[in-house]
Formats: sequence, structure tokens, C-alpha cells
Amino acid sequence: MRRFLIHSALVLTMALGVAAPAALAKNNKKKYSPEHYAAIKKCKEDYAAAVKGARGLKGKERRDAIAAAKSTEKQCIANAPK
Repeated sequence: MRRFLIHSALVLTMALGVAAPAALAKNNKKKYSPEHYAAIKKCKEDYAAAVKGARGLKGKERRDAIAAAKSTEKQCIANAPK
């Protein structure tokens, strides 16, 4: 009987140890509005178009165009509605 109780307690402890973290974990993911997702999508599309346009350039012009596109995308994302 003692062996049964020890094994039962051990199994119960292990089950709680596995189930407790999953049950106590909460969803910390922040939800954004549909307008935010649309604005971010547009920012990324504009950036991709700018980089694609910079492919025809060479050297310093290309680097400057890509750097400008990156800074514009960063600013666009910062200005996106939450």
C-alpha cells in the first residue's frame, strides 16, 4: 500500500509539473488593429518596390537608394497606427 501511495504521489506531482506551466502561461502577444496591419503591409511593399528600383543603379547611388528606402520604411512603421 505504501508503494502505491508513493507512486501515485509521484505521478500526480509529475502531471502537475507538466500541466501547470502551460495552464499558467498567458498570451502576452499584443493585438493590433486591422489598420495597423494594412499600414505595415504597405510600408513593406513600398520598401520592396524601392529596393527593386535601386537594382538598376550602381555603386554609391545604389547604396544611398537602399539606405533611404530603409530609413523611409522604419519611419513608416513608426508612424503606423497602433
